[in-house]
Amino acid sequence: MPACKHCGLPVQDYTQSKRDLFCCFGCKMVYELGMETADGGPKRVAAPTAYKLLVLRWVFAFVLSMFQVFISITIFFEGERAPVFLGWVNFVLGTGVLLLLGSSFLPNLWRELRALQLSLASLIFTGTTAAYGLSVWSVFTGLGEPYFETASMILTFYIGSLLLDAHFKRKLAAYGKSFADETPPEVLVQGTNGTAVRQPASEVSPGETIFAEPGAQVWLDGIVTGGEGLVDEAHLTGEAEPVRKQAGDRIRAGSLSIDGGLILQVTAAFSESSLQQYLRKVRENRYQPGRYERMAYRGASLLLGFVMLTAAAVLVYYVNTADWQIALRNTLAVLLIGCPCAFSISTPAAVWIANQRLQDSGLLVLGGGQTIERLSDIDRVVFDKTGTLTEGLGLTNPESGNPDRFPIEESLCLAGGLEAQQQHPMARAIRSFLQQTGLDPAPVQQTELLPGLGLQGRWQGKNLLLVNHTHPVSAPHLQPGELGLFEDGELRLRFRFWQPPKAQLARVWKNLSSDGIPAIILTGDPGLPPDWAAGTNYRASQSPEDKFGMVRAYRAKGERVMFVGDGTNDMLASGAADVGVAMANGTSAAKEAADIIMLHPNLMVLPVALRFARKVKRKIRLNFFWALIYNIVGMSIAAAGLLHPFFAILAMILSSLFVTLNSLRIRTLEPELSQLAGAVGEGVASPVKKWETPELS
Repeated sequence: MPACKHCGLPVQDYTQSKRDLFCCFGCKMVYELGMETADGGPKRVAAPTAYKLLVLRWVFAFVLSMFQVFISITIFFEGERAPVFLGWVNFVLGTGVLLLLGSSFLPNLWRELRALQLSLASLIFTGTTAAYGLSVWSVFTGLGEPYFETASMILTFYIGSLLLDAHFKRKLAAYGKSFADETPPEVLVQGTNGTAVRQPASEVSPGETIFAEPGAQVWLDGIVTGGEGLVDEAHLTGEAEPVRKQAGDRIRAGSLSIDGGLILQVTAAFSESSLQQYLRKVRENRYQPGRYERMAYRGASLLLGFVMLTAAAVLVYYVNTADWQIALRNTLAVLLIGCPCAFSISTPAAVWIANQRLQDSGLLVLGGGQTIERLSDIDRVVFDKTGTLTEGLGLTNPESGNPDRFPIEESLCLAGGLEAQQQHPMARAIRSFLQQTGLDPAPVQQTELLPGLGLQGRWQGKNLLLVNHTHPVSAPHLQPGELGLFEDGELRLRFRFWQPPKAQLARVWKNLSSDGIPAIILTGDPGLPPDWAAGTNYRASQSPEDKFGMVRAYRAKGERVMFVGDGTNDMLASGAADVGVAMANGTSAAKEAADIIMLHPNLMVLPVALRFARKVKRKIRLNFFWALIYNIVGMSIAAAGLLHPFFAILAMILSSLFVTLNSLRIRTLEPELSQLAGAVGEGVASPVKKWETPELS
């Protein structure tokens, strides 16, 4: 999908032709006004500079417009006693405003006329130039009334709304790029002399040999040709338990090598790896136009036609029933009150304020206005479990193999000593458990990694083993999922790992349920749901494709789905959902593909945000309804000859002021969002409930 030349967001097919790579007229105008001529040819000014230049022009034009309003008030109330030179001053000021802000309208209007695809910008410019042209004729002939201030104010208000929209879209693009790691990751590649050479993954070709480093991510698809070890595929499969890999096994990009020692033959280039394919599939579904944006773009031609037909009918009627000056005045009033400035301001203003509120509460909305619209319609939430609803790994159920000989405290210290230098999640969980219970790791010596099995070491002349159930010594003692500490072949300690739930889950389920939004948990873990998820809709052993299929099935039934996950395995489901949410601790790939990124781990912000989005939608609808009814009623009054063009511009300003104030009220919606704002800087929204520490004997 092509990107906008100004802000970098995707260009929708309904907004521009293929040759105009801009997502909106505002971005196009900012870009083109940033063109300067140097050495006889066009020269691009940097986008921030172009935007600042246009803002400066707009400020200057706004000041000139205010002077025109004051002059016009004087002329209107003084009548024939007003000095003649004031009309010429208005002419100079109005011409300056038109040159400052209207220069990019003409080429766009010409292209739209040729393509028979008129836009809202064309309607605004038509009314503006009509007011300006009639005013010039009035000043030079001395007949009729000038309306320079009317043309200037319309143009100034409209360009102000475009600046707001373009600025917001640039911020969205910048946020998206900040979460996309543009630096290719590096991998260890086998050199010509057998040594390991570090180089970018994008430069590695299929058939080359790479080494998996302990605790590092595997960035390329490959087949294990040597060594064996544990690989964490949770971000791909959703399974929390590491998988043992050996010669002949396949490893997909994005996996985490726990203990290293694996030698892989690359099977696909970095750009064609399974991880990058996930990214491409998700990007295809990421940006979709919002309903109100489609209404604005597609309805502009109909609105323009309606206004033009009404103005033409008014002109013909009053030419035949009155004089031509009255006909021109009433026609101009119809054109001016028909210019939907409030219509153009309402959506970007409301969306901008709503995005700021959500960002302050810890939700970074990357999809723009269409994401907030879709968020307001969500009627089902699908959660990943591992890493999304859980808080890391916890140690549970430590049990001594012989309580009389092996105290649990001492055995835990030995396990911590064996794992003292390891960086995989299970080692960190053991060390964290010791810290919480006030124990210190024992001084274990000669520790050695046993790939795919565990660790061994020596303590006070005795051999220690900390291994999983696949080690030969553990066969009669350990069950799958358990770790055992052995001393000279005798079991000292066995324990399990578990994933403690986040503290706020009960509140999340209660709030979603009270709002009539069902939730379901999809996980790659096998077996029954944990105790904390026992009352919820829960499905285990779900592959990435299964999650994707579930989301598609819900949407096929007419449900609008939000998917919340943290890993690469969630990307397909997230892309298929109406709104995809990536957790704060999620992978960079998941964040890059998401519509919303959480800046802290408190899931309670999601049900609050859903209620907030529904209220924002009602505000936008009210703005649309007001702008439409206001324009229709105003055009009717103008067509009846009861609205002077000067009061038409005042009425348009009041309408714009109403929708702006109504949009500003969004800042007061859902006060609970403000209570969540403090969590952004701290990184934790509420106290994280740790796992229960068992009593030690």
